[in-house]
Amino acid sequence: MRFIKIFFSLALIMPFLSSVQAEEIKEPQQVIQTATDGVIDVLSKLSAEERTDEVIRDLVSKWIIPAVDETRLAMGALGKHWRTASNEQRQAFIDRYRELQIRTYSGAFKAFNGERIIISDTVYNEKRDRAIVKSNLRQANGNLIAVDFRLYQRTENSQWLVYDAVVSGLSIVRTYRDQLNDRLQQVSMDELLTELSQKTQN
Repeated sequence: MRFIKIFFSLALIMPFLSSVQAEEIKEPQQVIQTATDGVIDVLSKLSAEERTDEVIRDLVSKWIIPAVDETRLAMGALGKHWRTASNEQRQAFIDRYRELQIRTYSGAFKAFNGERIIISDTVYNEKRDRAIVKSNLRQANGNLIAVDFRLYQRTENSQWLVYDAVVSGLSIVRTYRDQLNDRLQQVSMDELLTELSQKTQN
């Protein structure tokens, strides 16, 4: 569970990529396999001490960011508040969440202990422009956690990108949205951004 949360938390808050690197178009299952195998292979070769913040940033940039649509993830996390936020607030939300999430989840990367993603099936919608890659996260003790990766195909370049994951029936993006919505019932967007900024400085 924590590993999957790391995947999407970090994907959510890294800077927006203006273009997709030129490469062959991967099918949904290939996108997930490439990203998860890349992250896990690197982590498995590093000791906890070697998994520094700099290493984590590089890892996320190389393997996770190309697999996700972080703008869509951010929109999903903020929900209705994304529509009322200014462009500056939207960018500030992504920027300030970056450091917070890296700090929050760096410990979990260091605690990585041989988890693996096992893909079982891919289910498409009728138009075949959305897909669910069904898989299981195999923990070190052998326990399996069901994980469904949700992807859509970009019309402009046909790339498949992740926009959510459902872990044991719980949507990661919806979880973020519920947490942020609760807070934004009490404070303004600018106040939330200030809170995020303060947390990253502690």
